Amino acid sequence: MNPISSLVFVLLLTVFPTQILCQTPLVEQACGYTIYKVLCLETFVPDPAAKAATDLLTLAKISLKHLETKASDVDTEIIKQKNSAKDEGLKQALSSCSDYYLTVVEKLQAAGVSLADSNYVSVKDWMSEATVNRQRCDQVFQGKPFKSPISESTTTLSQLQNNAEAIISHLP
Repeated sequence: MNPISSLVFVLLLTVFPTQILCQTPLVEQACGYTIYKVLCLETFVPDPAAKAATDLLTLAKISLKHLETKASDVDTEIIKQKNSAKDEGLKQALSSCSDYYLTVVEKLQAAGVSLADSNYVSVKDWMSEATVNRQRCDQVFQGKPFKSPISESTTTLSQLQNNAEAIISHLP
């Protein structure tokens, strides 16, 4: 792409982000509730189910499903890191994190069931418990002579959860 074409695209994207990126007012509305709007759009725009959604509840379910998938991906990443780690302390920390992340995934699955039942109080409770377990994993690395190799992934997961919670909080 030549520089002028790039400039025109950026200007169009700035002026008409909804029409270019998501092409659905519902996705734009839902992402408008979130703090991490760009991440929200990156989550929904390539998802055909999100584009086809006709109500906020459907987008909330899709958002929670993406969150659950990301949590499972983080757990898989933790296991890979643990299996390749040379340092025993790091292996132990990653093993503890994997245990916490199994719980995170379980709590998010339970939140999905509660969301399907329109039990929003339970959804909030399950998601809070998922947050606690995610934070416990982060705490495993505090005060250690090594940095968490999954900190970027856990930050993204936290942002996805924040977005999902923001959308869910706007359900009737």
